Amino acid sequence: MKDVRELLARFHASSFRLDAGIGTGGGVDALTSIDIAGALGMVPAGLGRDLLELLHGPDPSRADIVRVFHGITRLALEERNRRSRSFIDARTLWGITDCIAKFERDQGEQTRRNLSVLKARAAVARDQLFPERLEERMPQIVAVAMGYMKGERLSNRERAIALGVGESTYRESWAAVVDWLLTQLVDAESWAALQFQQIVR
Repeated sequence: MKDVRELLARFHASSFRLDAGIGTGGGVDALTSIDIAGALGMVPAGLGRDLLELLHGPDPSRADIVRVFHGITRLALEERNRRSRSFIDARTLWGITDCIAKFERDQGEQTRRNLSVLKARAAVARDQLFPERLEERMPQIVAVAMGYMKGERLSNRERAIALGVGESTYRESWAAVVDWLLTQLVDAESWAALQFQQIVR
């Protein structure tokens, strides 16, 4: 078996038998549903394992879908908050340093260079902020992300339509969010699949 994700298609409660697979020999292909369930349970819990189950297991429940939605939303909002804090910290440091320099009437070369660096860092942090009201667009963003994870490849125009924004607005404000999130999801699912592979082998 080239991809152990295929094992999850066999992982179904109605197929469980305590005597299944007895005497069939070893190897990945001889694993029973109970073996597969046990191996999956040994994959560290988290969004990666949830994605692995949802994408490759049979007939996800509503609870499975909601759990993945919550996980993706939490991931995006925590990153939004982290970027906001980084911007506030950078802007605050620049503001304090500028205020002190003015108070001390320090216009030396080193001070001006330092202020320029701090101001540039604040500008970079500002440019990396996620758009405001991210929460309101998370259902659409998650739908686009899950479509991508299932093999759907949308153009920027199609993604913009899915999010309910213009294409230029998508490119300027939302593309970076979606691209960042897709990278995180692909990495999380791939890591979980690797853990699953190592366990079942």
